[in-house]
Amino acid sequence: MREFQCPSCRQAVSFEQTECATCGNQLTFDPSCIGMTLLASKRPCSNRDIIRCNWSVDGAESYCEACRLTRTIPNLGSARNVMLWRRVEAAKRRLLYDLRRLRLPLVSRSGASVAFDILSAETAPILTGHLSGLITLNLAEADDVEREARRVSFREPYRTLLGHFRHEIGHFYWDGLVDGTNFRAPFRLIFGDETQDYQAALRSYYGRADRSYDRTGFISAYATSHPWEDWAETFAHFLHILSTLDSVAGLPLALDERARQTLTDPYLESDFEALLALWEPLSRGINELNRSLGMSDAYPFDISPAVKGKLHLVHMVISAFRDQQRLAA
Repeated sequence: MREFQCPSCRQAVSFEQTECATCGNQLTFDPSCIGMTLLASKRPCSNRDIIRCNWSVDGAESYCEACRLTRTIPNLGSARNVMLWRRVEAAKRRLLYDLRRLRLPLVSRSGASVAFDILSAETAPILTGHLSGLITLNLAEADDVEREARRVSFREPYRTLLGHFRHEIGHFYWDGLVDGTNFRAPFRLIFGDETQDYQAALRSYYGRADRSYDRTGFISAYATSHPWEDWAETFAHFLHILSTLDSVAGLPLALDERARQTLTDPYLESDFEALLALWEPLSRGINELNRSLGMSDAYPFDISPAVKGKLHLVHMVISAFRDQQRLAA
């Protein structure tokens, strides 16, 4: 994500900031213009105090468009739950920023709307997942210790709140942008036949004693469980790539003219090869920086030719939708 500026003093501020550290002005993010504005000129979201939501609202609404998408909030009877919910909503706002920059809809062709249930497993187990636009997230995923324990238990190289959201929204866009379209055939050619029994496939995956997998064909182990999960994992990685490249745009790097053109707006870049040409050396560089600090790789994945083809299909589907919208306007 790109660095923003305080509209008053023009100093750099982050996406989550509610106050400029330099001039002290109260800030709010205006999703309508995708920029920071002064709170004095806007109305704040009613969740600003409880979860530090810094988005503004328009009209008579009490909550911003991000918070309005949360259908169910966790039990706020404990300070811990409030803290964890704050982290969840912060990650969700980054997801919605991605989708706005990509110009993707939050309502499917069938009329299903994106919504979120953020639930705490205090009375019953909660499974993170997606169903017809409704994304359910277990609040425990916002606890760093619990999430890390699950990452190790499932032998995953990467597990984050934002990664969960990007994965689950990928299911929504398969339903809305692939199913029932001309992309169904190429999807099956590249990802496989999605009509195979989904629940049986997941049971088989979780029942495996050996979690090794074909790294030349899949971005992650979980992607091997079913074509739908392969798509969702690939979609999430496509968003990882775009968001990171968007962050790079503001760095003082020596780039050629084509690279600078791509970084003008990676979310709208029409040339998939240009995106990957930037991403591959950048991801290696990020990993080397992490190793220099004694940390694990930030992007512990390899983009094989087969995975590259899957990422390319995600890019094609998104680009085709935008083209259709432009022609219909």
